[in-house]
Amino acid sequence: MAYNAKGPIKLLGSSRGRGVLRTDAGDLTVSYQFDTYQERGRTSSSGSIDGDASAIGDGATGILKLENGEDMDIILIKPDEEGVDFISAPTPAG
Repeated sequence: MAYNAKGPIKLLGSSRGRGVLRTDAGDLTVSYQFDTYQERGRTSSSGSIDGDASAIGDGATGILKLENGEDMDIILIKPDEEGVDFISAPTPAG
């Protein structure tokens, strides 16, 4: 378990696979990897997507359709021709 200024952070797991990134710029087939954490009763994820994301604006929102069929609402960070980093909005654990 790691700690930050707000308290303990627990790594819940890691995931990787192939999926579809859906944004206002269109759908893009991608590879993804992310870690999911729990902090103060909330879960959040951060990771990266491989694929040409240069048509997407920094800070844009999207939906990452995971290999298992689940959807993840994400915020995209610094997209370019090689990919993009992302975070998910924290959600209550449960």
